[in-house]
Amino acid sequence: MDLSFLPSFPLPLSYPLLFGVLLVAGMLGGEMARAARLPRIIGYVVVGFVVAPLTQAMGLEPLIERARILVDLALGLALFDLGRRMDLQWMKRDWTLAAAGLAEALLAFAAVLWCLLALGFSAVNASIVASICMATSPVVVMLVVQDDKAEGQVTERVLNLVALNSLLASILTTILLASAHLESRMAVETALLHPAYLFMGSVLLGGAIAACARFVARAVEKTADLHFTLIAGMVVGAVGLSVILRLSVILTLLAFGLFTRNDARKYDVLDVSLAPASRLLYIVLFVITGASLPPSALLTGAAAGMALAGARLAGKLAGAFAFSLLGGLRARQAAGLALGLAPVSTLALMLYYGVARQFPGFADEVEAAFLSMVIVMEVLGPIATQWGLRLAGETVPEPAATGHAARADLAGDA
Repeated sequence: MDLSFLPSFPLPLSYPLLFGVLLVAGMLGGEMARAARLPRIIGYVVVGFVVAPLTQAMGLEPLIERARILVDLALGLALFDLGRRMDLQWMKRDWTLAAAGLAEALLAFAAVLWCLLALGFSAVNASIVASICMATSPVVVMLVVQDDKAEGQVTERVLNLVALNSLLASILTTILLASAHLESRMAVETALLHPAYLFMGSVLLGGAIAACARFVARAVEKTADLHFTLIAGMVVGAVGLSVILRLSVILTLLAFGLFTRNDARKYDVLDVSLAPASRLLYIVLFVITGASLPPSALLTGAAAGMALAGARLAGKLAGAFAFSLLGGLRARQAAGLALGLAPVSTLALMLYYGVARQFPGFADEVEAAFLSMVIVMEVLGPIATQWGLRLAGETVPEPAATGHAARADLAGDA
């Protein structure tokens, strides 16, 4: 009897099955974290930590590697949304907003650079790591804002500063590639042309896609459903073109969002919410991120990682707090804004892996310290952002807290 129509054993694991397992497991982990009054992101990352040894034991590393296209798509949506929120007109009206962004990014760079040099790392590698550490994780901040229903001027300032420091980190890391090329004895022309191609090509591609999106938006009916489909399609296309052309996905999507928001015609593309669809990708993004972080880094680089995390946080707190006070924020609001800039996650990892692919010696020297810092901040960063937004008084109270307050009011009335 021919039984070839039956599945073969052991059953092969497939890409859709992996996606579904990671999505459901991450969702459950997020709800457990939420029940403990922690940001859901911590649950997603912890699930990734748990999945990592299981995937190694079952030989699933290739599936995890192929699933990283989801990382590009998830981060692409977040970066576009972040670039779209970056209000250049606001920064022109209120110089302290732009000054706070520049100060917190540059002070974080200086603090991390000093720390790495003091620990004996080479100047070029230390400079690249310091430039990467300027960036705040956009996805972490946006998910905490969504989950806690945060809104207000501090929340909007945090989102604008995250967009600004992500842009600065991407630009400076790209520029410093020239120094790394020269140190590896590459031809001077190539060492200078490669960063120039990455920067100019990515910005031009983002601008071209934004122009295309505005053209299509003017040609179709102005409804939220159609414009959501347009934006999602353009973001996926932008990620694909960036990969094909070997450009920076980060710079391309930030430029796309920035040009879409700050265009001369104004509001050709509706400001539709990407949150419902992007949430699915974000859950898988953080599970994969957690699974890709080796716990062994904590054993070999814990001290250096903690030092980097402390130096980076001190720089961001000093810059953001000082200029926010000058901008008229109260001390609680300024402190909340500064804490909101703490997270480090996938954006920094993408910048790091982009450099490490080209310069293996870079990863050999800094990997343990850098990844240890990221592991620490994967847990502490979301909590700091949540505390910061609550300190600023811009989050919706927990249901239990609301109920308690209501009972207290009734008791007072009685």
